[in-house]
This record gives sequence, C-alpha cells and structure tokens, in this order.
Amino acid sequence: MTNKKKQEMYDAQYSKISKLFEEVEENKKSIVTGLIEQACFMYVQLKELNEIINKKGVVEKFKQGKQQFDRERPATKTYNTMIKNYNLITRQLIENLPNKKPLDPDDEFEEFNKI
Repeated sequence: MTNKKKQEMYDAQYSKISKLFEEVEENKKSIVTGLIEQACFMYVQLKELNEIINKKGVVEKFKQGKQQFDRERPATKTYNTMIKNYNLITRQLIENLPNKKPLDPDDEFEEFNKI
C-alpha cells in the first residue's frame, strides 16, 4: 500500500468520524480528537496488515540454525495486538459521542417500539 493511499484512507476515516463528534462538549474536544487520530492511524495499519496476512498467510516457515518450523507471522502478532487496542479506542469514542436529541414522542419508531 502506498503512502498516498494510506493518507487518503486516513483522511477519509478522519472526516467520517469527526462528523460524528462535531457537537462534542468543549472540555472533551482535545481528548476526542486524539482518540480519533489514533483510531484512524490504527484503521489504516490494520488494513495494511490485513492485506499482508491475506497474501502471505498467518503462519510462516522459520529457520533457526538447522531447525525449521512454522511460526506465527509477525504481521499476525501485530494485527492481533493492534485490533484489541483499536477496539478499546472505538469503545472510548462511542462513550464520548455527543448526546443525541430526545426522540420525538410522535416519532413512528417510538410507536413501532411499543409493540
């Protein structure tokens, strides 16, 4: 994946996520901005790691001296660690979503939901 493509993916994700937080409380803006930046970075890296794993597989042959054995590919280890951190960050972002407007009591969904 080229650096240009990575930057485009990052920018697209950042734009999409930032829109969700336009109305976030002022005292949370810097924290949320940092979380968005990290989430976007990880998103791009996870996509790249996913490509590597899909092309090369999860396991690789590894030779050490006269011994040869299969081991987990380093990209797989990195992916597994990063996906956990990505999930933590996305949970933190969800927890900091700005409050939504109260539902209109005449809303059809509310009527449907009463059934």
